[in-house]
Amino acid sequence: FILEGYESSEEGFTALENKFEYFDLILLDGLFFEKKGQERGTEDESGIGSAIAKINELKARKIFPWFVLSGKDKFTKGENTFLIANKAECYDKTNPSDVERLFNDMRSAASEQPDTQLKHKFYNLLEICSDEILGKKNYSRLMDLIKHVEDDTRINRGEDMLTSMRKIIEGLFSTLGEYRIIPNEIIGSKGWINGSSRFLLGNHSDYNINKEIIPSIVAFNIQKILDVLQDGSHAYGSLKYKVDSYIKDSRSDYFLRSCIYSLFDILVYFKTFIDDNSNKKINQTKWKLSEHNISIHEGLIAQDEKGNYHCDDYYLRYDYVRENYSIGDKIVITQEDVNTNRKTMNYYSKYAIKFKLS
Repeated sequence: FILEGYESSEEGFTALENKFEYFDLILLDGLFFEKKGQERGTEDESGIGSAIAKINELKARKIFPWFVLSGKDKFTKGENTFLIANKAECYDKTNPSDVERLFNDMRSAASEQPDTQLKHKFYNLLEICSDEILGKKNYSRLMDLIKHVEDDTRINRGEDMLTSMRKIIEGLFSTLGEYRIIPNEIIGSKGWINGSSRFLLGNHSDYNINKEIIPSIVAFNIQKILDVLQDGSHAYGSLKYKVDSYIKDSRSDYFLRSCIYSLFDILVYFKTFIDDNSNKKINQTKWKLSEHNISIHEGLIAQDEKGNYHCDDYYLRYDYVRENYSIGDKIVITQEDVNTNRKTMNYYSKYAIKFKLS
């Protein structure tokens, strides 16, 4: 058991709403505060009354087994109206055998919860949703995927599933950036999702890999699942594979299930990998910026009164900037030359051959 305690029903149920899937059951004291910030000595039975009412209200979303533990005679020996109305027993915390019976009863009740059974079955997968790696938002997404693959009925909402999977991959890449497993400069830059995948494959043009980051088969699977997710989570535009249409027209959900299981395999691998590679300084020794991508100058893209794009005294090619960047973007210039453009050379002495978002 991991007990997470709160002094008032208001605070406790706020936490429950924020981490709904985390909790398996609810343990109530006899006397506690109803509202946050109540002064000591003002607690009464209204706290447990409002808590039981809230538990009943939540039944539409999830049924939580709940128990009451108290040392007060009016709960353990007397007739309490709230407990009688809800046919609930109060365990006596002054009686060791009663406390032992309570924990056995809680364990039994939790083991019958469908969500709890999935937590145990997929424990090694859900571990990656710790606060240090993927966090509670992705825990909800992952549990939703687990419930779909465990259900015998056909998986619907294919596009929604693929979008959730893509967001989990994005969360994973962000975490890899925090640990400097992937250069943090890649994270959040233009095209960073595909850039992160290319880096893990070892073919990012801006970086040289000194030591293999992850096994090539894992990097390959990430690239392939991203091809599917990027295509399938968009309904319009230039779609290479038309994944969403294929899923809707398919006579089975095997393809969608195979994508989900591929993601599961990647996540289980990375939980152990991140645990074993949490030293940022060591991680940074495995890669370095390519020599031709070492920063020469950093600045903002601007446009003069004649329409020319520039970064300080560097002239930037008009068509390339117009198609790929915006005025005000911060860029790093990595390769330069003398500006020989007759129309602009008197204004900008240098020409930026290669540059990228900072």
